[in-house]
Amino acid sequence: MRKGATVKSTVRRSVLESPWYWGYVFCAAGLVGLVLLGPKVLERQVQEERRFQGRQRAAEQKSGVAPVTTMSTRGATRLGLRPLFALLITGFLVAWSMVWWHYWRPRREE
Repeated sequence: MRKGATVKSTVRRSVLESPWYWGYVFCAAGLVGLVLLGPKVLERQVQEERRFQGRQRAAEQKSGVAPVTTMSTRGATRLGLRPLFALLITGFLVAWSMVWWHYWRPRREE
């Protein structure tokens, strides 16, 4: 072997050392938690929105204006869980693809 030549290391790091793996695991856990706790979170969101809208309506009535605020229902809230689902699914897919790319994809022998 000549001087200055580099030897390519065949030692591979464990997948557990990858931040992509942990992002994948945490996004998966977040999705499972959101699926399991989503209905409770949504009920709480409806309660909070209705409380806010009640105060808003009271202020409208106090000022002599007819209330125009529509009350939230379970199917129609101002804030929903879709953005959180989208964020977690995107993170899950990106992290999984990076873990696959770095650790599990078939490689050409060089």
